[in-house]
Amino acid sequence: MYPNPIQEFIARFASLPSIGPRQASRLAFHLLKKSTGELQGYANVILALHENLNVCAECFYVSGGKDKNCEICNDPERDQSVICVVEKETDAVAIEKTGRFKGLYHVLGGTISKLEPESYKKLRVKELFERIKTSQKDKTPVKEAILALNPTPEGDMTALYLERVLKATGVKITRLGRGLPSGADMEFADEETLGEALDSRKEMKTK
Repeated sequence: MYPNPIQEFIARFASLPSIGPRQASRLAFHLLKKSTGELQGYANVILALHENLNVCAECFYVSGGKDKNCEICNDPERDQSVICVVEKETDAVAIEKTGRFKGLYHVLGGTISKLEPESYKKLRVKELFERIKTSQKDKTPVKEAILALNPTPEGDMTALYLERVLKATGVKITRLGRGLPSGADMEFADEETLGEALDSRKEMKTK
């Protein structure tokens, strides 16, 4: 039904998060109305994402320019003793917007899936463990790991796995408290609700 260029556009953009074939087709027809200059502008900013941004070597958040670490990891005013573990970068952004967290982050890069038994191997759990252990040799060791994972079956499963792995480090392990409804995505939670969940976090204790 669609000419090949539009079909290829839809196939490519429908693979992006939160964009299905219907949204991709609407986007295609919207862009057809734009001038060549405007389209080139879109293309330039997309390429700039790849060319001007890196992954932080410490927490795996995004880092600008040639910096090895991100602005948060490089900020001496941040609380080095607390690490907030999140599934993805946008979760860290959501927590930052609350203005209530002044520690560091660690982006796991996903969660454990029941459908993929080996999915835990893709997460940056080993890096988190080593980061905490290395800090214990410094003047400001990590004392608490906040598991800020979504209240979903995948998030719960990942939190339990992390708790077992991190138990050997001896740090306090907590999880977000009241406020977030079951199945919710932190990325879309309002700042007040997320802030309260952060303030009311509870310690996880392995039986």
